[in-house]
This record gives sequence, C-alpha cells and structure tokens, in this order.
Amino acid sequence: MRNELGLFVIFACVFEIVCQSVDIRCYSCTSMEAEQLLNDVTDPNWRRWLENVRNVPYTETCKDYFQVDRAIRSGVKNQNCEDGACMKMWFQEVNGASHVWRSCIPNARDQIRSDCTRVSTSQGEMEVCTCTGNLCNFSPQRSAYFISIFVLCALLPLIL
Repeated sequence: MRNELGLFVIFACVFEIVCQSVDIRCYSCTSMEAEQLLNDVTDPNWRRWLENVRNVPYTETCKDYFQVDRAIRSGVKNQNCEDGACMKMWFQEVNGASHVWRSCIPNARDQIRSDCTRVSTSQGEMEVCTCTGNLCNFSPQRSAYFISIFVLCALLPLIL
C-alpha cells in the first residue's frame, strides 16, 4: 500500500510538470473602467499594454474575493493562453476604491516567473501577480495551488 501511494505521488508530480509545458487557460475579466484608466496613463509603453483591458469582459464580480461560479454567471470568460502566463493586476486608489484585471500574457512562459510585485505611489497601490497554472489567476494572492504542489513534492521522500 505504501509503495502504491508513493507511485501515485510520483505520478502526480510528473503529471504536474508535464502539464506545465502545454497551453493553459486564464480567467479574463476586469472591474476597471478602461477609458478612465487609459485617460490617466501617459506613458506610451504602459498605455499600449493597458489597451488590452478593453478586450476583456467588464464585471464587478472580477474583484476580490473572486467566486468562480458567480463570476462565470456574470460574464467572466476563461481564455486559452498560448505558451503564456496568467496575470492578475490589482489597483487600489487613495480613496479606497479597488479594481482588478485578470487576463493572459501570451508567449511569455519563458520570460515571466510566477510571482507578485506590489508598488505604492501617491496615487494608490498596484499589485501584479503572474502564474503558469491552469486558471491560476483566481486567487486574491498567490495561489494555494503552488503551495500544495510544493508540499506534495516535499513529502515525497517520507512516503517512499
């Protein structure tokens, strides 16, 4: 029984590694007013990238705490992300209003690692999190998915 469990854990870890090399799907939505956001951004590089917020469904259910069933009923999509990474961008204005954008960064798997970066300015805070698991951009913070894979693989020697 112990060997069977050990083989199952090895299979699960290998399966996870193999699955990471194929295209993934990402949630796609925003709670940002695209035109207002673009009016506030003057940097041409940021503006060009942020123009993509116009192409995702607008819904308040995109905000944290993201409830998948409710969000999908309100128009949130999940999109194919070819050789890419999922992204969640969170803005909080000084007045406390917060907005979220969830999407795919295509063809970025080799350039972007799973991580979160937070920036604070006089206008508010912004956090961008990226991940490379299937539908991993649902979480208000780094996905428990990554933690569970780490714990599973860390326990492997104890099981064998």
